Formats: sequence, structure tokens, C-alpha cells
Amino acid sequence: MCTPAHASRALGALCILSALALELPASQAAMIIPGGIGPFRIDFRSAANCPSAEKCNHPEKMEVTDLKVSKDPNNPYKYTYDMNVNSSVVVDDNYKTDIKVSRWSQSGWTNNVFRMTVPNPCSAFKSRRPDIFKQVSDLYYDGTVTDCPFPPVSAQVRDFTIEAKPPSNLKTLPYGRFRARVKLIDPNQECISCYDIVTDVLPKRRQ
Repeated sequence: MCTPAHASRALGALCILSALALELPASQAAMIIPGGIGPFRIDFRSAANCPSAEKCNHPEKMEVTDLKVSKDPNNPYKYTYDMNVNSSVVVDDNYKTDIKVSRWSQSGWTNNVFRMTVPNPCSAFKSRRPDIFKQVSDLYYDGTVTDCPFPPVSAQVRDFTIEAKPPSNLKTLPYGRFRARVKLIDPNQECISCYDIVTDVLPKRRQ
């Protein structure tokens, strides 16, 4: 489903920021999506804290609360976020991002159709999306952070806009509903942030 570059750019960034916590009704999972593979569009459905059995060892080290997400009606890859962020850790390249992708079927989620670990998430984030790195610095740290690591922070974030298009060289994907379980792992191999991000991969609309 993803290339390492795509994962480090998009999912790695989401994990560092803990930028998503939007829940949709479970009935959404019943939506019928055509099978096959081909040109695609990605529709973000939801993101939420991982269920109890998957909760992190120390989720209090990186908390996101009161999150509100709005989609841009003219751009399917652009979202605006309001949230409160409280991180007590220094996020540097001693961390890693663990990603497990599952696919929805009539029997439920088929686990681990794709799995990868992204090392050096802070540097990967900065190199892949320097524009969002600067936004994070401006919003969280008054523009004082120009390089890794991200220091601890407690902040109210308003009108934070992210645009995350798939890489231009990714021409086709399998259609379906996918769940990426994204964990941020600290140097002690303990999870401090875990989110389930659900997206639909749909046939690309005709122009």
C-alpha cells in the first residue's frame, strides 16, 4: 500500500505530531468499495486512539485532546485541525515509528497486510515535509525550532492546515478500506503514542 518514503512523510509525521483523533461511527465500515487495483484517490475516514488491548505503556507522555478536524471541500488531501497538545518528551531520532496496515473484509480486519518500521522519524519528517516542519515550529514553538529534536511542549493549536498528497510516482493502489496502526516507540522500546488511522482507497474519479 505504501512506499517507505510515503510512510515516513505522511504516517511518520502524523505519529510525531499525534495530529489526529477523529472518530466516525462503526457503521461506516459497512460501505461497499469496489475490488481490484488501479488509479486511485484516498479518502481519509477516521483516526482514533488504539483500543485498550493495544494501548501504549506511557500514553501520558504525548497527549492530544479536544481535537476538531475539518476537510477542505475543494481539496481531498487538505485538512484543518484544532487541538490541545501536551508532550513531556523530546522527540528525536532515537525514536521510531511502527506501522501495521490491516484491510477490511466481511470477516473484519485482516491484520498485517503490510508492516514496516520507520527509523529516524524526526529527520524523515523534516526532509520529506519541511513546509509542515516549519508550521509545527511556528505553531508550537514560536518558530524557534529549526531542526530536530522537537522539545517538550504544551500548546493550544488552532487552524493548523496540512496537505498530504500521495507521492506523484505512486500511480496505482489496491482498492479497499485500510487501517494503519501507527505507534511511536521511545528509546526504551516503549510505546508512547498509538493511533488507528482509517482510509478508503477508491477508484479515481474521471476528470
